Amino acid sequence: MRRLLGPQVPIERSFFRIPRFSARVAGFWPQSTNRHRSWLTALRFYVNTFAVAVGGFGEVSYGFVYLHDLFSALEAFCPGITKVISLLKMTIFFGRHKRWQHVINSMHQLLLLDTSAEKRRIVESLASFGSALSFVLLLSGSLTNTFFNILPLLKMGYYKWQSLEVELLLPFNVILPEMFVNWPYYPATYLVLTLSGAMTVFTFSAVDGFFLCACVYTSALFRMLQHDIRNAFAELQELEHSTLAQNMRIQHRLAVLVERHNKIIDLCSDFASEFSLIILMHFLSASLVLCFSILDLLLNSSSVGVLTYIFYSIAALTQLILYCIGGTYVSESSLKVAEVIYDTDWYKCDVRTRRMLLLMICRAQKAKTIQVPFFTPSLPAFRSIVSTAGSYITLLKTFI
Repeated sequence: MRRLLGPQVPIERSFFRIPRFSARVAGFWPQSTNRHRSWLTALRFYVNTFAVAVGGFGEVSYGFVYLHDLFSALEAFCPGITKVISLLKMTIFFGRHKRWQHVINSMHQLLLLDTSAEKRRIVESLASFGSALSFVLLLSGSLTNTFFNILPLLKMGYYKWQSLEVELLLPFNVILPEMFVNWPYYPATYLVLTLSGAMTVFTFSAVDGFFLCACVYTSALFRMLQHDIRNAFAELQELEHSTLAQNMRIQHRLAVLVERHNKIIDLCSDFASEFSLIILMHFLSASLVLCFSILDLLLNSSSVGVLTYIFYSIAALTQLILYCIGGTYVSESSLKVAEVIYDTDWYKCDVRTRRMLLLMICRAQKAKTIQVPFFTPSLPAFRSIVSTAGSYITLLKTFI
């Protein structure tokens, strides 16, 4: 696994590796601007969207109808809410594919603007971190979906082996027309619900992984900028004052760096604006999903179903922390630019150079954040959501 996701993998190969794989399976990875989606890719996306919609709305409906049976309702709400949010994510990605492709191309160009060994180490270590966390999300989600799908089959096999009456079971608690949950349509319904679970996993692995990777790549761009700022003043280290020629060279370097700094900030704003609705809906539902998954884990603690909700809880926590870590990486690395500028030998330069540096510091002193209405993804936000989920769990346990 280290050979695929480790820091030694070139950025050309690791660039959005896990999100790209997942989104291509689900059928919504942005195509290049000079190519159109094939009819097969579009058909695959529509089939996957239909399956996720059937599962999501059917499970949420089941939860509301069976609220009197809180245990069954929670088992339906937990995957149902995740599927509805995933449906929103895959639809936004598919519908705005040109904007996403612009973000991908711009980020790729900036990352490969300078391929020196030092900068490659900066980029590839962060890219490895993003790929590893994205893989953890894909793995935990896949294991969760696998357990959801094989447990009903194991139960029915056990009943048949014990010569008991075999009740037809589905992988998820869902409301569907009676004809679809009985023979001869039962196998097709089971397959559709299995597909809905699989495509939900690939969707949140693609979209949430894309967000984290975009954030760590942006953080890498800010760190590469810091590296170049230090190098711009390297020739002044052994001197007491700068010469006119040195000031001219530094000003030229700073002009290039200021332009790159602005491009990084604009790029960050572009992908943050595209993600605003996705992050808002994900965070609004995160406390509920986390609460339901942990409650289901507690209620299934004496059965084999506990494995399902262990992996579900890991996936839910990983999803949430991806957004919070990504937002924190961007804000901290953008603020660090101002500190790096102040730590240079700026006092050895002339007035014009100092003014240029002052403008850069003013721009960098305000952290670049991934803002959405009501909150900003960050580690303090993660703590707040986990705390809220804990309060929900305490409240709901009084009704069980």
